[in-house]
Amino acid sequence: MLAIITGFFPQELPEILLRLVLAFLAGAVMGWERERFIKDVNRQRGAGFRTYSLVCFGSCLFGLASIYGFSSSGVNHDPGRVAAQVVTGMGFLGAGAILKSNGSVKGLTTAAGMWVASAIGLMFSAGMYISAIIASLFAYLILDLHKLFPRLFQTSRNVQEDEDRYEEDGDK
Repeated sequence: MLAIITGFFPQELPEILLRLVLAFLAGAVMGWERERFIKDVNRQRGAGFRTYSLVCFGSCLFGLASIYGFSSSGVNHDPGRVAAQVVTGMGFLGAGAILKSNGSVKGLTTAAGMWVASAIGLMFSAGMYISAIIASLFAYLILDLHKLFPRLFQTSRNVQEDEDRYEEDGDK
C-alpha cells in the first residue's frame, strides 16, 4: 500500500508543483501583456494569455516528464532530448503564427514571444528558478517597453507629426 501511495505522491512532488506554478505564472504575465497590446491596437486575433500560459506551462511539463518520467541508468538517459524537441515544436507553432500579406509580415513578435515562453518553461522544469524569473521579467519588459517609454520608439516622422500637432494645439 505504501508503494502505491509513494507512486502517486513522489518525494519530488512539492518541487515539481512549484516549477509548474512558476512556469504558468511566467507565461501568464507575458500573455497578459500581449492581451493588453492586442486590445490597444484594436486587433481581433493574436496570441494572448491562454496561448502564452499554455506554451510556458506545456514546455515545463515536457521538461519535467523528461527529467522525472523516464528513469534510466546508462547511456540513454538524456533529458536534453525532450528539450530539443520542444524547441523544434515551437519553431513549428511560431511559423504558423507568422503571416505575410501584401508585402508586410505580421506575427513575428508573437512567434518570438512563444519561443521565449517555451524556453522559460524549460528553465523552470530544470529548476533554474532565479534565471527563469529574471528571464520572465526581461521578456515582459521587451514586450511592454514601447508602452513604458513611448518616446524611445517613435520614428522621426512620428516625432515631427507630434510636434506639428502640438504647434496646432498651441495656436488655438
